[in-house]
Amino acid sequence: MKHPKRSFRDWWRVPRVGWYLLKRPQDIPFYIRYGVNTFHSPLDLGMLWWSFGATRTIEKWLRPEMEAFEFGSGGSSLFLALRTLQVTCVEDETKWVDLVRLTAARQGIKNLEVLHCPFDFHHTEKFRESSYLAALGTKLYDLIIVDGKEEGEPARPICFWAVEKNIKSGGVIVVDDSWRYPQIKNRHNAKHWHEYRGTGYCRAGVTSTCLFYY
Repeated sequence: MKHPKRSFRDWWRVPRVGWYLLKRPQDIPFYIRYGVNTFHSPLDLGMLWWSFGATRTIEKWLRPEMEAFEFGSGGSSLFLALRTLQVTCVEDETKWVDLVRLTAARQGIKNLEVLHCPFDFHHTEKFRESSYLAALGTKLYDLIIVDGKEEGEPARPICFWAVEKNIKSGGVIVVDDSWRYPQIKNRHNAKHWHEYRGTGYCRAGVTSTCLFYY
């Protein structure tokens, strides 16, 4: 699978990257190889589509006995499945569900469950009652990823506030593209949180990923 075609806006953001790389020179080789110069997708690479800082932090924090839940799926699902006991994710698109399942099977990954819960994200009036949101159930998880599709009203804040009841003590909730959601940073039950802003896999520009610790 090819990386989505970059727009002019993506390349316009590149000059901003210099400032972040000067502050984090350890990211330079990763950015050159996996950021601006790669046309692979995170699913191709089996990597998280987060900032490098958040990726390194979570990779060090993960333990083989942990269980994770993810809104959305892709390279992050494969990455987590290779490092934890079980990963469950929910997706709305049939073709993407099939592709993620096929990629996992080709790599011999058997501890990844991809739930297919269709939902029209252009009309989010009934999102709170959707099977997509309800897929989390009542189980407690060590790690919950708030990502996935958005088309109309932002769905990730709704997901975040719904899943705080499902995170274990000592667990982490990750919010990707966290710069979009100041309301989450202002309303949460986490003990503390940290935002990692900078370059990341398969990105020409800068992103931010927020980790909430419970």
